[in-house]
Amino acid sequence: MKRHVARGCDSGFTLLEMLVALVVFGLVMAGLTQTFRFGLSVWSSGPRRIAGPENMAALDAALTRMIAQAVPGSLDGRPDRLAFTTPLPPGAGLPGSLADAAILAGPDGALVLRYSPHPPGIPLHRPPPPRIEVLAHGTTGFSVSYLNPSSGGAPVWTPSWSGSGLPLLVRLHIQRDGQPDWPDLIAAPVAAGN
Repeated sequence: MKRHVARGCDSGFTLLEMLVALVVFGLVMAGLTQTFRFGLSVWSSGPRRIAGPENMAALDAALTRMIAQAVPGSLDGRPDRLAFTTPLPPGAGLPGSLADAAILAGPDGALVLRYSPHPPGIPLHRPPPPRIEVLAHGTTGFSVSYLNPSSGGAPVWTPSWSGSGLPLLVRLHIQRDGQPDWPDLIAAPVAAGN
């Protein structure tokens, strides 16, 4: 007995159809791989790109709070550094106590905060060495100016401060290497109006 197979009922794929399907599948997989690789590179570089503005915003908030809480009569203001007594934030290791703090340009383009515990009275022993925290890397310039009241006229910005009180405002200007300048930080010492 002879079997006749109708031509329209063939099951399976030809070799050419299989090759075309494999080529199309390979192209789709190559596209997905490139998309996945691009997504991973964006995902991993995202925090580095965002870290600069986030860190500067956090720095702005922390310094503004510290300057606002400066103890009257403790501020020594120069054009290139700011020293004062203030309560430190909880993360500084001296929570709830006063500290003598200084903000200044450090080595290798770093902006640093140098601080040590403020003695509550007459110190009876040698104070511990100050702690140093790097606030920002890559700074190319740092300057401070002070808004001083003037008798009979409008307040004026000056490059230094000395006195028993506090200036009306303190302005910190930070220049960063290869980046646009961060907007000036302007803080108002709370006790200045008293």
